[in-house]
Amino acid sequence: MRFICYIPTYSYSGLVSFWIAREINDKKKSKKWIKRGVECKDEIEKLSVSASKWNFQNKAYLLQAEEQFSNMNFELAERLYDAAISSSKTHKFVNEEALANELTGHFYLESGRRNRSVQYFSRAFEKYNEWGAVAKSNTLTEYLDETDRDD
Repeated sequence: MRFICYIPTYSYSGLVSFWIAREINDKKKSKKWIKRGVECKDEIEKLSVSASKWNFQNKAYLLQAEEQFSNMNFELAERLYDAAISSSKTHKFVNEEALANELTGHFYLESGRRNRSVQYFSRAFEKYNEWGAVAKSNTLTEYLDETDRDD
């Protein structure tokens, strides 16, 4: 059975799928979630080419980064996260720039580079505030405070 993603949820379904894949301790189930994420990523990539590079390029980069992170290809993931942030900024998607920075922060934190993660979380905080999502930016502060206590 094919996993179905609907616009505009392709990108969010893909992001969630890759996140779940990394959190699951069952390799078989993890592969299933990665497959779902890849299906969503493929649809966004098609839309980036056929419909609107402006609207979908940053989403494609972010899903590609998450896929590489899930496959432990950290070097490529780094470049793709930065491309997602840059594309979001260029195309003036403040909310998606915030999300890309947040996910990049999680990437660096989970790959053992906490100092680098703080830079991205800080930018996410700024962008969420710029977008008007003050409650979301506050959750980032709480999350960082919590991870400080865990260290």
